[in-house]
Amino acid sequence: MYVKDWIFEHIWQKMSVDKTLCKLKNNNLQVIDKKISEAIDGAAIGEDGVLLPDNKESITKLISNMRKHLIKDISVSVEAEETTLFQIQSSCHSFIKCLKISMKELKDQLEEEFSNSDDITETLNKLPIKPQDQLFKRVFGCGRQCPFCKAPCEAGGTEHKQHHAAIHRPQGLGRVRYESSERLVNSLCTTDVHSDRKFKNTDTKWEWHPYKDYNKYYPDWIIPPDSTTEASDYWKYVLVQYNDRFAEEYEVKPAEVPEAWRRLTKEQALKGLRDAFNRK
Repeated sequence: MYVKDWIFEHIWQKMSVDKTLCKLKNNNLQVIDKKISEAIDGAAIGEDGVLLPDNKESITKLISNMRKHLIKDISVSVEAEETTLFQIQSSCHSFIKCLKISMKELKDQLEEEFSNSDDITETLNKLPIKPQDQLFKRVFGCGRQCPFCKAPCEAGGTEHKQHHAAIHRPQGLGRVRYESSERLVNSLCTTDVHSDRKFKNTDTKWEWHPYKDYNKYYPDWIIPPDSTTEASDYWKYVLVQYNDRFAEEYEVKPAEVPEAWRRLTKEQALKGLRDAFNRK
């Protein structure tokens, strides 16, 4: 929930600048008005390419044609169509004229309401599809995590067959520990899949298995082997600062971290995070 609230806050800030929300509403209104106007003009033409006759019977054809023109954008039930026809008493051409006038009046009314409305939170909360939910899905993707370090998949969205993460973490952050010492592991998955090291867990039924052959158990993950890759300064800093707390939470011993990691500052850690995701 914290992440979605954070996204919502950024949306709110963006919408607050220079009447952005009002402009967005008006842009959508223009699109809707254009589609309905085109549907009216198109529905007024019969199958022979000639304007429908100016009689009451033609209104039935007009409404039916409009429903077909707008079927991809507006869901109008047959019942609603029949109710509308029952209430119309004018001739076809008069009805079209009145409909266009009503459309213009409604458009003007909505534009005025948009310009006078500044309650961004209320508008966003009324949306049937919440923008923060959609952005969360796009940014955080499928929700799958690296089987070793628990780094989230960064493939984006949900329509992908293989998962990957640009930056992997010390495996201890994903609860991986050394069996002999009971200490959290400080090595990276990308380093271990390049080595002759082995792992075991519930997926391997606690049988030792080479990291380099991880695809046998995790065929949908891409973990590139790289003996030179190290954790970003950010994850080094995190492991050093919270080593004891992670160990306590996972009920193991703290990881043995290199002395160089202990000298990292918060500023260096944040710079490492920005560098990892190409942020200035």
